Amino acid sequence: MDMKKIEAELAKSDKFVNDLKQILEESVPSNTEFPDDIYILFSQLTHIEEVKEEYKLLVIRDLKAILSEISNPTQDPSFIQMDDDELEEANHLYRHAVNGYEDAQVELGHLYRMIGREDWAFPWFEASANAGNPEALYWLGNYYYMGKVVKQDIEKTYYSYKESAEKGFPDAMNNYADMYLRGEFVEKNPKRALELFRKAADNGVPEAMYTLGYMYENGVGTDVDLQKSKEWFKESALAGDVFAANKLGHEAVENGLGEEAISWYKMAADRGDSYGEFNLGMCYENGIGTPVNMKKAKIWYQKAALKGDVQAKEKLKEI
Repeated sequence: MDMKKIEAELAKSDKFVNDLKQILEESVPSNTEFPDDIYILFSQLTHIEEVKEEYKLLVIRDLKAILSEISNPTQDPSFIQMDDDELEEANHLYRHAVNGYEDAQVELGHLYRMIGREDWAFPWFEASANAGNPEALYWLGNYYYMGKVVKQDIEKTYYSYKESAEKGFPDAMNNYADMYLRGEFVEKNPKRALELFRKAADNGVPEAMYTLGYMYENGVGTDVDLQKSKEWFKESALAGDVFAANKLGHEAVENGLGEEAISWYKMAADRGDSYGEFNLGMCYENGIGTPVNMKKAKIWYQKAALKGDVQAKEKLKEI
């Protein structure tokens, strides 16, 4: 199978979709059992009806992945549970993505992330970002920061977050602010960071609220203001940040407010946080805000231990 020849001929084809489907029909035996991720891709390609010129190379890339699997089967195939409705939705997203719908491209990127194919996800975030989509720009920044699929590039990270933030995407505002706080690519500018974190917090980002709590607590970019700090930590916890909830729990313990501590730890634990579960175990073991209850302590330690919490595992050995 001369993949270069197939790629070259398909790229200049006037009947792109028809030729693509013919290649699949001739190359894929009817009894082929693909790994789940490749099967999703195969289903998507067989259901497209039209492809915009600028996305043909992405479709050809996907075709190459399918044909490569036939030539060199994966030794450790992926297993992805996806019912018929979910597969149809995946096909729907692909059909719209290859025709330039920005939102579909972003959703397709998220789908590929969820099935562990970051290498498939990135080009679709990039395609949508090139069209100016704020959420795609944010994810482009994340990829350049992580350096997972593409080479790490802090400059591209900065400008992706900046553009996304200026378009109003809250999570990008938070990460953009963080670069000023840490001095990544730009010089440290705590006051600028504070301003941006406020915008992100006003748009509902729990992490930004937490960072504002930290900045007011420690006088970073502003005067120390412990009342504002506490208010922001509370806002963050109520908005879903488990670090804030655990921090408030610790402060309550230090101030002898056991029942309040339990309520904050429970908030974190109810969100699946292993540290919150461990802290609840500590409360029940030591009678903080509640009578001693070793049975409940053990239950919470077990929950945390199952998530890999080392301290919880040690406590279970002691109990």
